[in-house]
Amino acid sequence: MMQDRDLSALIDQAIAADELDIATGIVGGFRVGCAYQPIFSRCNNFLRPTGLAGIITPYEQGRPASADAFAAACALDADFATALGLALQIRNYGNTGVAGLDLHVGCAVDQIARILPLLDSPSAAGWEDVVLGPEKLVCEIVGDDAALPDEFFDVLGELRWKGVRTGGVFGGEQPMSTAIDADVLRLDGRWFRKICGEPTACLLGSMVSVWHSRGIKVLVDGIATAAQLRIALDAQADHFQGDFLAAAKPAGSVLDETPLPISALLDAGDKAMSLRG
Repeated sequence: MMQDRDLSALIDQAIAADELDIATGIVGGFRVGCAYQPIFSRCNNFLRPTGLAGIITPYEQGRPASADAFAAACALDADFATALGLALQIRNYGNTGVAGLDLHVGCAVDQIARILPLLDSPSAAGWEDVVLGPEKLVCEIVGDDAALPDEFFDVLGELRWKGVRTGGVFGGEQPMSTAIDADVLRLDGRWFRKICGEPTACLLGSMVSVWHSRGIKVLVDGIATAAQLRIALDAQADHFQGDFLAAAKPAGSVLDETPLPISALLDAGDKAMSLRG
């Protein structure tokens, strides 16, 4: 494994910014960018943006590439690819036209150490140009509870000491929730949409209540319809994300901070995919 100082230097070399200061990176035959999807929280009768979910967007020969294809191609250089993706999400945060929102970034359990050199190397992630401190960063960890590396909890402790919050995932293919004592728990979008179509949807509120009793905020992902939003609201979730509320937009797009009236969203019904482009 390469040293952190070498990793930071390689990231510096791999990142280029265009005339609009939008940063992209090169990994093998891929050009890597990022996009952001707003995360909303309830404020009285409105949903207002309180966070952004960073999304890596790889391209191969000018065409969008799948996440699986990108991961497979970078398997031998996973440390670098992970760190570069995290750096791009942090660096391009300042190009969204908003400030003060939390930034949620995903990271595999065996790669969370890659975020540490970015916190210590302002130039690599562009901290000096971004109104984003570590306390606004939420590192959502994905992986297998049964396969935690020995240094995992040491890295987790250092991230928390630096002010970074941690997130877990519930209901996905590789949930990571109990072992990390998450600050925020993301409900996997596919799992949530499946639950919404079953009688057990009525139990979601009880599950959220249990997580709340442990001091965990709940983020519902994948909201695609008004009916699904209503279920998430009735369950008293804390945060809401999905194409029905706002689509992900590439770095450099100015994001709309206007609060969304809940009544209008629910009245839209299932015919409307989104009230925003």
